[in-house]
Amino acid sequence: MSPAVSIVIPTLADRELLAACLDDLRVELAARDSRDEVIVVDDSGDMQLRGWCAANYPEVEYVGHEANLGFAAALASGVHTARHALVFALNPDVRVRVGCLDALVETLADDVHAVSPYALLFGAAPAEESLPELITEDGFPVIRLAAIEVEPGSVVSDHPDGVPVAFALGGASLFRRDDFLQAPFDPRFEPFYWEDVDWCQSALRRGRRVLVDPRAVVEHHHRGTIGARIPDKLVRAAIEKNRLLFAWKHYDSPELLREHLAALAARILEHGICEEREELIWFLLALEDTGLAVR
Repeated sequence: MSPAVSIVIPTLADRELLAACLDDLRVELAARDSRDEVIVVDDSGDMQLRGWCAANYPEVEYVGHEANLGFAAALASGVHTARHALVFALNPDVRVRVGCLDALVETLADDVHAVSPYALLFGAAPAEESLPELITEDGFPVIRLAAIEVEPGSVVSDHPDGVPVAFALGGASLFRRDDFLQAPFDPRFEPFYWEDVDWCQSALRRGRRVLVDPRAVVEHHHRGTIGARIPDKLVRAAIEKNRLLFAWKHYDSPELLREHLAALAARILEHGICEEREELIWFLLALEDTGLAVR
């Protein structure tokens, strides 16, 4: 019998999206018969999913917040609630296919920090996040789709133990509960975005591995749950602020740091001359956490 897994789903108030996710999970967990548990973390801020979960999914453990905490904090509360040693973080717009968890559990070797499934966008073509890589472009960190292409559901001959990637998806990844509790997402990346990249890059620098298992397949039915509730400008500000924080935290080689600081100075000057205030606000938001760069 495969080890039991705690599936933690931080969610907002999209019941249709969550229902589709939970319905597919029911099929997957019935096939596993491994005492798995599902924890729904209601981060909508009004606990409106409590009664709905009890009526429609009584087997699910409900964790509610009276205020919206953001993705990282919502996930952390679910991990604290989890009873099992293995945790599968899952966004409500991701649907698992049968066999997904068994494959991920098998791939999570002792030296593996986290493993993600292979994602198909709306169940068809590979999603952009399936095999992510991280590069430096013009002095700034950039996430790109890796060049490796695989057949979903297959074992890649060049990578029989999984495909190495830059980070595991915060919205679909298996990891050890103790690892997360000892080193959770960095709160400086709140409210969302780049926290999973930072978390995995920190582990890679400690000699751990981060993988994607092509045998484990999920469907990403992207609905933009954050974008549906938060204005685009605030979402973009969070992304760009956190991208700067990531650079300041991880660019510690003299050459890379000089390249980044030169590019940053040029960009700030250009935005100032052109009176592009949004870009300057992103920099100031990141600068509030400048102590991070010093440390």
